Amino acid sequence: METKEKEPEIIKYKNEFSISSPILLDDDGATANAFGIWNRPNTFFINREGKIVGRVVKEMDWGSKNMRNLIQYLLEEKK
Repeated sequence: METKEKEPEIIKYKNEFSISSPILLDDDGATANAFGIWNRPNTFFINREGKIVGRVVKEMDWGSKNMRNLIQYLLEEKK
């Protein structure tokens, strides 16, 4: 699966789905290859030390109570 997308496609996607979080522009696919991304969407949770602590490989309702609780828990995680 092709994972390289151009900026206009990403902007259209963000606008269509009202996405407010940042999306990485990976023009040459290097990041996708480094993280083993073969499909979309992929979301990584990275802690304050820069370690990947979770990954979701599907669409999620990030506004749901469960997801909001997970994000709050991760934000409150102590060093």
